[in-house]
Amino acid sequence: MAVSKRLRYEILRRDRYTCRYCGASAPDAPMRVDHVTPVALGGTDHPSNLVAACEPCNSGKSSSIEGFVDDVQSDTVPPSTEVLANEAERLWVDAYASIYSSQAITLAQLEEVRGGAHDMYRIGMSADLIRRSATVAGFKGDTFICLTEISDPNWLAISSEAFRVWRSLWFSSTNRKSWPEMEDVLLFECSVEQAINAGLDRLTILRAVTLTGHARGVYIEDHLDPALRERCGL
Repeated sequence: MAVSKRLRYEILRRDRYTCRYCGASAPDAPMRVDHVTPVALGGTDHPSNLVAACEPCNSGKSSSIEGFVDDVQSDTVPPSTEVLANEAERLWVDAYASIYSSQAITLAQLEEVRGGAHDMYRIGMSADLIRRSATVAGFKGDTFICLTEISDPNWLAISSEAFRVWRSLWFSSTNRKSWPEMEDVLLFECSVEQAINAGLDRLTILRAVTLTGHARGVYIEDHLDPALRERCGL
């Protein structure tokens, strides 16, 4: 199936009209939408397999160089500082906008995120750590990504999944009339983070999250087995 015009627009907007291969951006370079894993090698039209690419990079890429994007994004062949700063900014914006209002993002915030990415790069932090830090900082509403700590590699995956489940169930429980307030979101995030730090597994957390969302609550520990809560100190 061909990529629709609507999806092309969304991919270009998501990637801020910046080539994911070389960092060139519109209007200086014509932008296209490229498959990370080519269709000829089994790639799909899912957004996770689509990136913005300038015309020269898109023309030069073929199914014979499978894995090119992964190589560029790895720490073996790191991207340039500016390309990495662009990527950190995009990841931060996507994470921030998924919880807070994207309309509230200011240029000053974006400059702080980009500055943090440059600082982390200069002191030798890996590209992957910078990307994860930018995403986690966005979810937390923070802009100084250098201070973001990621104690558990599963933290981001579990916390983002928990938030989506909780927010959706909260919305459904109000007959699709209202979303949780920002204070509720922050309290819920803290509750999930404490559960992860206490060593609870993903399924236990998501079961508690489901009950919390249905009840329009914010503390998932209220829906854990009392013995488990006591053992984990929650």
